Amino acid sequence: MLEIVLSFKSEITQVSKYLRLNRARSGSIIVEHAAVLYALLLFLAFPLLNYSVIGFRSFFLWFAANEAVMAASKAKTYLKPIEITSDIVHPSACQLALEKANQIKNMFSGISWEETKNNPDVEIVREPINPEAKNIQQEKVFSRDNGAPLSSTDDPDQSLYIYICRVKIKGQVSPLLPIPWFSVPGLSCPINLTVSSQAQFENVSGLTM
Repeated sequence: MLEIVLSFKSEITQVSKYLRLNRARSGSIIVEHAAVLYALLLFLAFPLLNYSVIGFRSFFLWFAANEAVMAASKAKTYLKPIEITSDIVHPSACQLALEKANQIKNMFSGISWEETKNNPDVEIVREPINPEAKNIQQEKVFSRDNGAPLSSTDDPDQSLYIYICRVKIKGQVSPLLPIPWFSVPGLSCPINLTVSSQAQFENVSGLTM
């Protein structure tokens, strides 16, 4: 009888040791899994999230240029507004582009640019209708204080050329969650981008003003 009791106690002791060992192993596995999940979250999830947001915000920056050129291409003049009366004023292409670009910038966070006389830049792109024609000038780009508004020597000739409005913006796009431990543009700090969009001018005769 005594031998049976001793044997039973020995088995209970072994089972207890086995359970304690399993609990210790389970606890260490949980801790290791938590560390792995944290590392994945830090080095995989956050960068993917930031790059996804950079993609969306880059589109918003281009969208600002696109909306700006849509407005500028319909202007009656390039630089100088036309005042009909005190209540009726037709803004120039440069004014419309700036107003529209700023409107889009204020609608979406994470995009910005340093506003200067030529940023956003409204360019006049003159393209020949027939590039192989005799004595034809090839494509030429005019920008503010660099040939635009067009001078008398570059007076618009719609029989030979197409005149395109192009708005170019040199801006910055910021990530959603900047990571301070390293400097990678687009991941941990803003990335510099230059975007542009173009459309054909509707009032070519106003490009000299």
